Amino acid sequence: MDYNGDGRLDILTGSISGKIHLFKKKPNGTYAAGETLKKEVSTLLRGLGPSLNVGSSSAACMADWNGDGKLDLFIGTGEGEVYWLPNEGTREKPAFSKTERLKVGSKPVLAETRVAGPFVADWDGDGLPDLLVGCGSGAVVWHRNTGTRTQPQLAAGVKLVESLPAGWDKDPAVFKNPKRSAGNAKVCVADWNGDGRQDLIVGDSSYERQGRTYKSHGWVWVYLRKGGGAEAGM
Repeated sequence: MDYNGDGRLDILTGSISGKIHLFKKKPNGTYAAGETLKKEVSTLLRGLGPSLNVGSSSAACMADWNGDGKLDLFIGTGEGEVYWLPNEGTREKPAFSKTERLKVGSKPVLAETRVAGPFVADWDGDGLPDLLVGCGSGAVVWHRNTGTRTQPQLAAGVKLVESLPAGWDKDPAVFKNPKRSAGNAKVCVADWNGDGRQDLIVGDSSYERQGRTYKSHGWVWVYLRKGGGAEAGM
């Protein structure tokens, strides 16, 4: 993600506290120290307000949602909500002050068993950005954009990766020998194998209880797209 249009890929990450952190890539290929994104205060005396924070356990991504050529900010929360923050600045100097909860019709998007990990990409190849949401249940849900390039509208969710069965977190096999991605899914879209089709890259977290303590790990999974359709072959 190129945050400020300088041609270098930066790192944007959420946090347990809900704050959003940016690590800018420097010309020498290393990354600058992290900075916390601030809320823009639009007054006669312009300045930066408090840290951007719409909820705990945040996950963030950026994309041009409304076709104005600027990258907007999307934040998922530990409560399962997904917010759109339109870029009120420029491509080179983004600024955010407004927050809008994304909805399907009049109903807000809510990740299954909370913990939303949003990602925006044109999943079905129609030229419109869609919303994909990783969920606490391990599901990955695709909301197709049925609107226009400047006025997006989201359809009801379609599961690209199914939810984990009840009690999955109590099964040691899920931790020791997993066959698929686990809970708290965080998703990215890319053509992993160069076949011209968008694939899913899913990060997860898995826990195993040992007495009064827990062991944990996170895996990264690739779901290759096998068919030609938007929902095929995951």
